[in-house]
Amino acid sequence: MKTLVSTLFILMFASANVMAAGAVKIGFVSVEKILTDAPQVKAVNDSMLERFGGRKTELQEMEKEINEMQENYKRNELVMTEDKLNEAKNNIIAKIQEFKQKEAVLQQEVATMRNQELATLQESVRSIINEIAEAEKYDLILTSEGVAYASDALDISGKVLDRMKKAFNKK
Repeated sequence: MKTLVSTLFILMFASANVMAAGAVKIGFVSVEKILTDAPQVKAVNDSMLERFGGRKTELQEMEKEINEMQENYKRNELVMTEDKLNEAKNNIIAKIQEFKQKEAVLQQEVATMRNQELATLQESVRSIINEIAEAEKYDLILTSEGVAYASDALDISGKVLDRMKKAFNKK
């Protein structure tokens, strides 16, 4: 009986503290919206296309060349000597290996660059969210990842985007 009374007393005390603290201000940020609408994301994509576009074009040309070599091999295999067939086959295999190696290197470089840029963008978003939270006295700001529902009234993604756009235009 004493534990029941003690528990009730503690619950009443705790709920009184919550009520005394006032309303809790909560907001959330849609990560998807930020990654879709932020000008920094477009700038990163443009930068990556500029940096890696030439090598991607080179790979596309290599792939086209490999296809032509394979078609030529199939078309002429009945009239070619055994030595010429082996030479053509080896050339195709070597070209495919070169292509795969260049493709793997490019994919690794793109992934590394994308991860670096994403980390920079995440830090920028985190900083802006902290600024908004402090300026507007938010008690809690959640991201849309893991939130089952949030009212539009809680969404501060627009504020974050506005600040990101201002920061981008200052550069």
